[in-house]
Amino acid sequence: MKNIDDTDKRHMITQISMKMMRDIIYSLPDQIVDAIEIVKGLKTQREKFNKVIVCGMGGSGISGEILSALYPGIEILSNKDYNIPRHIKKDALAILISYSGYTEETLNNYKLLSAKGIKIVVISSNGPLLKRKGLVKIKIPQGLPPRGATGYLFAPLPIILHRFSLIKNNPDGELMRLAQFLKRERDGLEEKGKRLAEKFINKLPIIYANSYSFGVVANRWRCQFNENSKILCHTNIIPEMNHNEIVGLGRPKILSPNILLVFLNDPGAHSKNRLRVEIIKEIIKNHRSSTIDIHPNGNGPLQRMFWTIMLGDFISYYLAIKTDIDPMPVSRIDYLKKRLAERR
Repeated sequence: MKNIDDTDKRHMITQISMKMMRDIIYSLPDQIVDAIEIVKGLKTQREKFNKVIVCGMGGSGISGEILSALYPGIEILSNKDYNIPRHIKKDALAILISYSGYTEETLNNYKLLSAKGIKIVVISSNGPLLKRKGLVKIKIPQGLPPRGATGYLFAPLPIILHRFSLIKNNPDGELMRLAQFLKRERDGLEEKGKRLAEKFINKLPIIYANSYSFGVVANRWRCQFNENSKILCHTNIIPEMNHNEIVGLGRPKILSPNILLVFLNDPGAHSKNRLRVEIIKEIIKNHRSSTIDIHPNGNGPLQRMFWTIMLGDFISYYLAIKTDIDPMPVSRIDYLKKRLAERR
């Protein structure tokens, strides 16, 4: 009886974990609204900056990539390493994001940036990072996996840019419209994600984006397939893949039936890149790989990017459910962190 009870208990815990992840994905627009409220009292700063460096890893770091894609007129560097670029000087505003507050790469970034006298904004829910001194410190709610806190981690960033006069228009209204749009769309996105997840079963997804902005979205999809679905995934951007990867596509032939090609079609992409997608399909039509086209809804880049991000989140979640995988735990990451800690 003990073994049966233990099995039932593990099953119950897994079911609770699965529902938690679904609810977390569904909460993305609510997080955006909450984040706007959290930073409401953030005052306009008189500091003058010419560039931005956003330091963060994994689910925390994706926000910096999204910000960079949305504001190409500002020099925004997304840093994902222990070190910082040597050319970063005091004219840069550093935004350090670690949901847990314990990310060792980001903590090392803080040390290096502080030593150079660079002004720092901190976004975290807890941990040593939140205890460090900062020009601005933004505390967000605890209890989420970093990849499930994208609304909390991203929404403050455009507001910070505005408060430091790096962008002219106040982004609060646009962010609220994004939240309202995603609330209207999320039930349909969940159903679409559940349906599309069937096509990903036992496949290696290769995701191609037809613009730099949607290359960031493709990276988000890859990370979600890695962590939620526990599968490998590859991404690349058009036109770059046309100068190398296209030659190897379809070989070794033994892999072709197990590859799913996903095209993220940014309506704002260069017309030549949209044409390139069609030519790629002509080239690979006899290679027995399946294809999916994603055409985002939304007005403007912000809404289209987050519509597609939310869709990818739901696909990765339902792929996990359909393949009997708990999307919540990331035991290999936990093990790696534990082993690293043993060497300190």
